[in-house]
Amino acid sequence: MEITDRLLEVLRYQLRKEGLSVKQPNPDEALIISRDEKPLAYVQDDGFVLYPAGDYQESSKRIAPLVSQVWEMERAYQEAPAMGIDSVSEYRKLLDYNGYVLATRYDGEGEFTFVNWQYTYNKSAVSLGHYFHKNAYSEAKEDFLFRSGLAEDVTSFRLDELSVIREALLFRGIQDAELSSEDRVNLDRVLHRIDALLLPIDKLLLEAEAEADRER
Repeated sequence: MEITDRLLEVLRYQLRKEGLSVKQPNPDEALIISRDEKPLAYVQDDGFVLYPAGDYQESSKRIAPLVSQVWEMERAYQEAPAMGIDSVSEYRKLLDYNGYVLATRYDGEGEFTFVNWQYTYNKSAVSLGHYFHKNAYSEAKEDFLFRSGLAEDVTSFRLDELSVIREALLFRGIQDAELSSEDRVNLDRVLHRIDALLLPIDKLLLEAEAEADRER
């Protein structure tokens, strides 16, 4: 995916919350994520994150999940059609299911606003909006899943929390050479349980996206 000015703005905004910065030396080179001018990670145009060999730090843990979400938001925005309703013409439609719609608007300065609306009769207008500002995409998706009826079961963790836990466990499984066989088995068991919670929800979102594509 092309690294657009909008993507860079959003990435800078999100990284700033973590005390990090990003720069791109040249258009065809990887992005460099740093803290106090010290490189912590390199990001390719497909969103793949690389870390300096032997220099993984505590602050690096949030980089991959953060980058992944920024790429997901940008890709979703690029592919989304206009709402087609004059009163909310500045929004783009991400998902549409069971009389509810998840939409987004880019406000500039690195910030997306997401909203879940209920359609009125024949989808000519929307009402009862739940708004999520400052790139709160995970919260907006979770609200849409349960408000639209896509998800039946509620877990004790939010979806974004489960995703962060999964990323951390995966990284430890790959990087920790001193992990015992017993601990590795336990880690794999926890990962399978998290996947069992996340994958059905991901499937539901994909099905909703496919349905929205058929209606376009």
